[in-house]
Amino acid sequence: MRVPKPDAARELLNVLEGSLPEGFDRLDVLVANEAGHYNTKSVRAHVCTTQLPAGSFIPTDAMGVEFHVCAPELVFLQMAGEVEFDHLIYVGFALCSSFRLDGWEPGGCVHREGYDAPLTTVDRIRAYLERLPEGTKNRAVALRALQYVRPGARSPREVGIAMTIGLPLSLGGHGLGETSMNPEIRVYDGIDSRGEPRWVTRIPDILVVARDRTGQERRVGVDFDAKSTHGDPVRTYRDVDRRNLMAPTTTFTHITLGSVQVDNYVAFCREIDRIRRALGQRQKPRLVGDPDSERNRRLLAKARSRQFDLWNRVLGAECLSL
Repeated sequence: MRVPKPDAARELLNVLEGSLPEGFDRLDVLVANEAGHYNTKSVRAHVCTTQLPAGSFIPTDAMGVEFHVCAPELVFLQMAGEVEFDHLIYVGFALCSSFRLDGWEPGGCVHREGYDAPLTTVDRIRAYLERLPEGTKNRAVALRALQYVRPGARSPREVGIAMTIGLPLSLGGHGLGETSMNPEIRVYDGIDSRGEPRWVTRIPDILVVARDRTGQERRVGVDFDAKSTHGDPVRTYRDVDRRNLMAPTTTFTHITLGSVQVDNYVAFCREIDRIRRALGQRQKPRLVGDPDSERNRRLLAKARSRQFDLWNRVLGAECLSL
């Protein structure tokens, strides 16, 4: 594969103009060897000497102009060499998500339905990476990041919340338990008039599962109420706060987060602590000996700094772009 001729590159740029980010004025293309590695005004070339698996490129066209795009699985590998580790996890969530970005819609994204399926799955990305030769550049990093990716998110906010809840402390998360996105679960809802157990079905945005200190499994369903962005923020905060205090059972708690809780780091930490207590988890990081010792103060400060940085990148002022 060689760099396209200037006329062909300009034609492709013109037909893709409406789909490219603002200010994007060059195509990124893969070439098979150094002989084809040179840049032009319209093209930025990247060398790939690895024999890529079948299906790495998808044929398509725009307004009659035919070209190939990288498959989502290859995109994940490529991004492993372009972005920081937490951003790579974020990209993985997005590639496997049930939403797509749409600047014409309120909130900037829409839920995928019908034939508008997720771009890929965690299993397909893993299978693709494992088909690559060991030692392929960025393969190991991509596989390591993939273990933290969860499919099925319905919005970028859900991705950020799930990452802060589930990622380990070393990556800036709170390590509260195993997370899954939008699962259908049955919850015990007491006894009906005939004395039979009654169950209700719930689909929380995020399900967190962990074992408490006695070994009992506990579950917390976390919802993000996007509508809470509108209306009186003080009233919304109080309504959500009151709902969160009502836990249905000792083994399942349903918590709703509004924009006020998610956008304010102090309020967000309060909700994270509520989730932790509902799961019966000890505070992290675990401190040994005197909690006011120099070692423990440094350990705690380092963990809190990482957690703030992650929150700021996936939910706060420096929110990552997809």
